[in-house]
Amino acid sequence: MMMEGIDHTTSWTAQITCMKWTISVLFIIWLLLTPQPSSGARPLVTDDADTAGKGKAQIELGVEIFTWQDRERGIKTRETGTEISSTFTYGVADHLDLVVGIPYVWGAMEKNGQTTFDADRLSDISLEVKWRFYENKVFQVAFKPGLTLPTGNHRKEFGTGRPTYGLVFIASKEMGDMGFHFNTCYTRNENKVDKRVNLWSASVAATYEAIKGLNLVGNVGLKHNTDPAIKTAPAFWLAGFNYSFNDYFTIDGALKFRLNRQEADRAMIAGITIRF
Repeated sequence: MMMEGIDHTTSWTAQITCMKWTISVLFIIWLLLTPQPSSGARPLVTDDADTAGKGKAQIELGVEIFTWQDRERGIKTRETGTEISSTFTYGVADHLDLVVGIPYVWGAMEKNGQTTFDADRLSDISLEVKWRFYENKVFQVAFKPGLTLPTGNHRKEFGTGRPTYGLVFIASKEMGDMGFHFNTCYTRNENKVDKRVNLWSASVAATYEAIKGLNLVGNVGLKHNTDPAIKTAPAFWLAGFNYSFNDYFTIDGALKFRLNRQEADRAMIAGITIRF
């Protein structure tokens, strides 16, 4: 939200562009050489190519709490935020899901210990369709087009003020007890708040089934900075777990950290998934 303030390392731009394309090419080549996909899940930022199945549904409820601090020209800025996300998925067909996301956000900012912002609002609601258009013994591939509706208050920085749209490319696979997932995404970020309009992101995730039902997960990713004055792309890494008690109920948790100063210092993530 307000973290995107100061360009500390403009040299990151070329490195990030190179890394994004290198990861994309190597990962797709690697997918073609080894067998079969698996499902990622919360608390990963990276999506998986799996679908719910015709007539099946799931609800994901999650919370993410972040902190970010910086000092510039003698002014110490500290931001905190909490997002509660509710995501409903319904399987229209075996390879096609409809997904609705409803986020509620709290945000606060302090400058030299004085509160300058403190508010909470519903943010922009998202509507998406996940289409797993290809699968074989080697891997699964999906597209997820989507849009957001301007339901949040953009004047309070809880939304864009205009509909946005985008497309996510998803690839997933499995090697024994390990699963791997790759996303790259383009978003047309139409807005009334002077943010960057054309946004790209890329991320890679891995899962390991330590014991039956318990997956250890890791995630790394980067995205375009929405502040058009800043070239440095926020980048993160994440480590966590999810545990399925049965086919219907899963809990998850993770810690998320920054790889550069444009990302939040740290975040705590927790949630549940209910399938029916």
